[in-house]
Amino acid sequence: MSDQKTRESRSPPRDKLLSYERDGRDAYGENNKSKRKAIPRFKAQSNRQGRHGSNIVVAQMSGDETVDEEADLLEADRKARRPAKRKIPDMALGNYLKRKKKT
Repeated sequence: MSDQKTRESRSPPRDKLLSYERDGRDAYGENNKSKRKAIPRFKAQSNRQGRHGSNIVVAQMSGDETVDEEADLLEADRKARRPAKRKIPDMALGNYLKRKKKT
C-alpha cells in the first residue's frame, strides 16, 4: 500500500469556489512590471524623506538638549522608521471580481 494521500474528488462548482477563496489578485493599481519598480522606489523615497527630516532636527538642535528638542528628535526618528507607503497583500480572487464588477 502507498503512504500517499489520494486527492479528494471535487466537483467543478466546488473547485471554483475554492479558487475564489484561495487565489490572489494584485489590487495595487498598477501593472506587474511597473509595480516591481515602483514599490522599491516609493520605499526608498520615503526612507530618504525620513532621514532628511531627522537631519534637519539634528541640525537645529542647540548644545543643550531641551525637552522640546528631544521630543522633536523622537518624532523625527519615528517618522524615519515608518515608511510613508506600504505594500499591501494580494486580495482574494472573489473579492477582486466583486470590486471590479461594481465599477
